[in-house]
Formats: sequence, C-alpha cells, structure tokens
Amino acid sequence: MRGQTPMADILVVDDDPVSLGIVSKILEKEGNTVTGCTDARAAIESLTFHEFDLLVTDLIMPDHDGFEVIQAAKSLRPDLRIIVLSGIDERVPPELTMQALSKLGVARMVRKPIKPAVLASEVLAVLIGG
Repeated sequence: MRGQTPMADILVVDDDPVSLGIVSKILEKEGNTVTGCTDARAAIESLTFHEFDLLVTDLIMPDHDGFEVIQAAKSLRPDLRIIVLSGIDERVPPELTMQALSKLGVARMVRKPIKPAVLASEVLAVLIGG
C-alpha cells in the first residue's frame, strides 16, 4: 500500500503526546507531511497560517476541545477534510456519533486505540474521495 497514498499535508491534534506521536508516525510512514499540536489553541493558530489537506483531531482535550478546532477549521477553510480520533465509549453506537459529527463537516471517525492499518486506510479514503 505504501507509495499509493497521495502526499498530503496533515495537521494532527491530540493532547496525549504518546497518541500524537503514534498517529504522526503512521501518517509519515505513508508519505505524508505531518504537523502535530498538543492543544486546540496551537492547532487553531496553525490553521490560521497554513493550508492543510487534512485535519486529524482528538475530541476530548482539556481547556479547548476538538469541537472548537473543527469549528475554527471550518470557518477558516470550509473545504478542509476532517477525521476525528475518538475514545468515545463503546456503548455509544458509532453510527450515532458519526451522524452528529458529519453535521459538523467531519468525514470519518477512527476509534482509539488507533490501529495503524485502519488509520492509514481511512486517511487514504478521505484524501481520494473526500
């Protein structure tokens, strides 16, 4: 699969440095350029000054959450594609969560703990198909 992924400029936002590192490494291995932020404020600043192809963000973060990052991204760049990383409780049906997120302009949701193959294929699907 490597080499087939379009090179993309991706912003990854996760308050957990370990998770941020794992996601960044997976995406870089697929040939993408990755900018990592550990908080929403830094992510919004990055979005203000740089045009990314894709935003991959955690939802639950201290101070400012992923919803604020998504709202800022959509107001700064309405066509930006978004994938949410979610540790949302498994008792919540993923289709309900995705229904709510799609109203915010989110293309896909990848559950935590992250499986490298799943993340890589979801990113590829979003980059190719939108």
